[in-house]
Amino acid sequence: MSMAMAVGLGETYSFFIAKMSVAPWIGVLAANILLSIVLVKMSAFIRGGLRLRGGPLMPWLAAPLVLGGALFLGVITRSDGLKYSLAASSDLIYAISTLTIIPLVEEIVFRGAISPLLGRFVGGSWAVWFSAIVFSMAHTIPTWGRVVGFKIGLPLGPFLLAIACDFIIRRWGRIWPAVFFHGACNGTVYVFNYVNPSWIRHFGALYM
Repeated sequence: MSMAMAVGLGETYSFFIAKMSVAPWIGVLAANILLSIVLVKMSAFIRGGLRLRGGPLMPWLAAPLVLGGALFLGVITRSDGLKYSLAASSDLIYAISTLTIIPLVEEIVFRGAISPLLGRFVGGSWAVWFSAIVFSMAHTIPTWGRVVGFKIGLPLGPFLLAIACDFIIRRWGRIWPAVFFHGACNGTVYVFNYVNPSWIRHFGALYM
């Protein structure tokens, strides 16, 4: 089931990329934006999870802890000073997207819809693992042709991120804290690049 969902998403992403004639990440983002709009309209669970008012403080602490930890680790080990710079405006747009809109639509699609759907068939605990597989595989755009050619993978970083975000949503019933945590994890690559780029090499497996 996870493979079927991942391939379905991969084919959808591939279709958007081809039809729009854009960079892969833009086609994937466009597809997820459309999916998230439809899902928000269809699902009361997602709409409820997007409430900003009320709720416990605890899940909101995950994002600053991740960014603060990355900054602390980079600062206490840096040796070459500040190195990071964006090469072009397209890089800046991508960076902003990975910190904002991409985490939002991915949390709506994967944790707001795919994980609960899988839970109906395999139970909540198993759904966390299976939806993490879908999320991880989706980052390789697994079309049917790529599956047949054994050109797909299971990146470790997205897999672990999916499990953590799923836990946040299931434990506290809110999507926004997971969105901020997701964006913070994406943001650590820019923190490390800014204060100590060597950590990007050390954590290479997590950053695909």
